[in-house]
Parts: sequence; C-alpha cells; structure tokens
Amino acid sequence: MSATESGFRDFYQEYMQETHDCLDMVSYDEMQTVCEVLWQAYRAGKRAWVIGNGGSAATAIHFACCLSQGTAVEGKKPFRSEALVSNIAFLTAVGNDHGYDKVFEYQLRNCMSEGDVVIAISCSGNSPNVVAAVDYANSWGGITVSFLGFSGGKLRETSHHVVHIDNFNYGQVETVHMSLAHLLSQHLKDRILLEG
Repeated sequence: MSATESGFRDFYQEYMQETHDCLDMVSYDEMQTVCEVLWQAYRAGKRAWVIGNGGSAATAIHFACCLSQGTAVEGKKPFRSEALVSNIAFLTAVGNDHGYDKVFEYQLRNCMSEGDVVIAISCSGNSPNVVAAVDYANSWGGITVSFLGFSGGKLRETSHHVVHIDNFNYGQVETVHMSLAHLLSQHLKDRILLEG
C-alpha cells in the first residue's frame, strides 16, 4: 500500500468515526420535541420557514422540500414550508437596501404569521442574519427551532428549541443536520398517513 493510500485510509476511518460520533450526540429528547413542534404546526395549518447560509442554505432548501413535498400524502392537507434563501430577488433587494444582516428578518416581516415555525440551520450559531431572524420570530409569536454545531453560539441561548451537535467540523455537522431533516420529514409523513 502506498503512502497516499495509507494516508487516505487513515483519514477516511477517522472522518467516518467522527461522523458516527456526531450522530451519537443527537439528543432523542430534543428531536422528539422538535418533531412535536412541527406536528402541531402542521395540524394548525401553520408554515415552516427555513433559513441558513452557505452549506446550511443548501440544507435549508432541502429541508423545506422534505417538509413540503417529502411529507405529501394524497388526500391530506400539505405541510407548507419554504426556504427563505430561495427568493433571490427579495433576498438581494433587502441585502442591497438594508444590509445582509436583514435578509431573513425582512422576509419574515412579510410572510411569518403567529405560530409559524422558523427553523434556523447554523454550524456556528452566530450568523448575524440568522440571529436577527430568530430574534424577530421570537418577538412576533413565531416558534424558533435551531439546528446547531460548534459551541452553539447565540442561537443556543435564544432559540425556543435546539438540536446541538458539539463538533467543529463543518462537513460532519452539516451531514448530521441533513440526516435529521430526512428523519423528521419521513416520520411526519408516516404520522400524516395515520393521523393527519
């Protein structure tokens, strides 16, 4: 085996083990609570708004799709969900006119209703635009749920509900966040089939 092959094998094994360890960090109680929050929002006809930056923006788009199309059951009402990173015209208009820190908050001002769920996805928990949106949602009757990594940052303290992965590797934290989005949407679809 060459040094290159050996180096990759070592990296591969370490990375996969650390990712597995991240999955073990997920709190069942936290996830059960988040699932119930989403279920009650669905039952009440509320919406879920999903936000994030960078890789977490991509997760936000995927998560919103999981909650809407991924839970769709013929003959049942839909779970209405949207990622606020998807409206590029609105996002860039706000960024240009008011600053990037306001791009999610200003969208929530236009679209969030009391009882809607705002799902924040952030490795650091400190992204100013995500923190501002969560603060706004908290002040105006939204229910805030944050999927976090690293030390959890500001969002760990300000969000109503938190799922925290205590790891400082972006890739591993983002992988777990995506897996949890799939877990939640698949369970919610099963529940909609049975109870919705």
